[in-house]
Amino acid sequence: MFVMTVQKAIKILDWWITQKHQAMETLQEKWKNSDDSYGISKTLLDYDQVIVSNLESIKKELVPKCKHPKNMRDKVGNQWYCMNCNFDL
Repeated sequence: MFVMTVQKAIKILDWWITQKHQAMETLQEKWKNSDDSYGISKTLLDYDQVIVSNLESIKKELVPKCKHPKNMRDKVGNQWYCMNCNFDL
């Protein structure tokens, strides 16, 4: 069975957001000087911006804003960990 940790999911979201930003920049450069009488480039850029916004919203939900008491935290190696959030701090 495939198990994805929250840390891996956040890394994937960061990669995906970066890829979308790069694709949007490329699209803007290619269509900057072209004749886009139908507004296709604007539509695609708007669509990609919505996707990026959605990905950032998902990431925001995954990254907790830990306000648990310090006695619920543990240190594994050099990394602090919240047992309630189940997340590295």
